[in-house]
Amino acid sequence: MRARNIQLGISLRDIRTEWLNFGGRVEAVRATGEERYSHRFIERPITVNKRRKDAPRKLVFALRRIAAIRRAA
Repeated sequence: MRARNIQLGISLRDIRTEWLNFGGRVEAVRATGEERYSHRFIERPITVNKRRKDAPRKLVFALRRIAAIRRAA
């Protein structure tokens, strides 16, 4: 998926799939209903509520940045 094709209204399930395809890690935070997304191209992991159906804005922008870096390499 290209960086420009990642829309803001994307579902969390689609983000999770793309995140793993780009080499990131997704881990469940124990007993909180949250997930932590980490990748070597971002400074700090992003923690999101996994009960929501839509992806948070900062997670979408992080995925766009990772896609742009991977495309440039």
